[in-house]
Amino acid sequence: MYELSCRYDTRQSFYGKAQVEIKQYDNFIATILYSYGTEVASIEEYKHFTKYYYNGQYSCTTTRHQKEFFKQNGLSDNEIKELFKKGQLEKGGKNATI
Repeated sequence: MYELSCRYDTRQSFYGKAQVEIKQYDNFIATILYSYGTEVASIEEYKHFTKYYYNGQYSCTTTRHQKEFFKQNGLSDNEIKELFKKGQLEKGGKNATI
């Protein structure tokens, strides 16, 4: 597990309140975002596609964590808006290393 860094957000740090865990399974890799200890988003990388999951709206700070997490993992602002409306998004063409 590691702390989510601020690359796109204007803050200098999330001060340990956003953590990322990576789990490897037989056919995919799961990357999970925790905000204040609660699972709030995840990504499943398969060989030929990637699934993004948004676990709902919490606080404004958690939304910042979620946006940062998805931007760092290849989603554009428009894709993040779509994901926040639908709850999940699938993109093809990304090859995960399994």
